[in-house]
Amino acid sequence: MPRLILVPFDSGHRDRRMGAGPADLLRHGAAGRLGAAEVRTVESEGSYEDVQRAVADEVARAVADGVAPVVLSGNCGASAGVVASMDTDGDLAVVWLDAHADLNTPETTTSGFVDGMALAMLTGRCRTAIPGLRPVPEEQVLLVGARDLDPAEREVLAGSAIRLLPARPAEVAAAVFPPRVRRVHLHVDLDVHDSRRVGRANEYAAPGGPDAAEVRAVVEAISARLPLVSATFAAYDPAADTTGAVRAAALELIELTGTKLAVVS
Repeated sequence: MPRLILVPFDSGHRDRRMGAGPADLLRHGAAGRLGAAEVRTVESEGSYEDVQRAVADEVARAVADGVAPVVLSGNCGASAGVVASMDTDGDLAVVWLDAHADLNTPETTTSGFVDGMALAMLTGRCRTAIPGLRPVPEEQVLLVGARDLDPAEREVLAGSAIRLLPARPAEVAAAVFPPRVRRVHLHVDLDVHDSRRVGRANEYAAPGGPDAAEVRAVVEAISARLPLVSATFAAYDPAADTTGAVRAAALELIELTGTKLAVVS
């Protein structure tokens, strides 16, 4: 059975903005929907990198116990902590569902928002201080559903092996990975959902994306191809979700993921 790991931080602040999302989803039944055997909460002194390192430690414990880790996090950077402890053999692909590319660096960011660098950290384009994190080769990364991209991110993607795909199951299923890939980490920034058709997951939400059924279909397509061994659901701000529609979509997605998880030794 999976282990649910809560990371209630947004930019180092606990239980604020998107940091309030993990506890909100837990209160509304995330653990039961996932079928989690245990729920653990990451404790940290609060800096962005402290949180990432604490996530890596908690995921390492899950791996040692032979259970699949599922993370509910305020920030997308938690996935770097997950991958640091999951990808010990270089055989992990990352499927990153997000309205944004998260490929900024300190040199290109116009906002200074560190979480906008999360995928850059994961692929080695941006420094991070997580012990054991090896950059995920770009040809092992699918960026799905991203549409709100900075000019610098578009330039990166134009020269990168990261594949930017629409949230269409057939296109995701047809993506070819290198032969060494044998398992997948799923990352879902909940603002991948269309802000008009579903709702606003956070203040950065954007229109033009998939609806809830389309996101679930993408996860079905991924898990049909390769074992899904870990997942992160990030960036849900309950205050932005005035109708509760994104929460409902998130809980259905968490439930689906629980049925697809596998433990690969």
